[in-house]
Amino acid sequence: MELIALPPTPSLQLLIAPLPLQREASLQFIAELARGGPVRVLDGGNRFDLLSLNRELRRRDLPLYPALERVRVARAFTCYQMAALLEGPARGGIPTLVLNLLATFQDESASLDERLRLLESCLFSLTKRARRAPVLVVLHPQPSGEPFLSRVREAADRAWVFEPPPPAIQLTLL
Repeated sequence: MELIALPPTPSLQLLIAPLPLQREASLQFIAELARGGPVRVLDGGNRFDLLSLNRELRRRDLPLYPALERVRVARAFTCYQMAALLEGPARGGIPTLVLNLLATFQDESASLDERLRLLESCLFSLTKRARRAPVLVVLHPQPSGEPFLSRVREAADRAWVFEPPPPAIQLTLL
């Protein structure tokens, strides 16, 4: 089952979902793109799981080692590192997956104004990359007053939002 469809044209897409759905959609996105060429994965939340990617590639009957060689992973632990990774040179039309972009912007050692400035720089870089190749940004659901999420949503060409399921309610028997 495909959770999200690959865009027919380059675009900036946003997926806001709970963690299990993020993992599944991310793996599908990477595996589908690694079938035909290189894929760049920028991990902002230190959540990229190579073992699960191996399983997804095998499930799709793709040649494992050639597909894995096409996946380039870089990790960012701060908003400064994420901005530096995104501002770096973009080769050709390489599709990009950004995992947990906003996790790097939760560091309060930088002022709110500085973090917002860096986010705008990241969004500019993502938009520029999205003109040449598909870009998918994967985020956790955020509180409604969060200033970062609204800016990312405005920059996206398309957004998928999946809400976490409501907690189960225990019914009484009597």
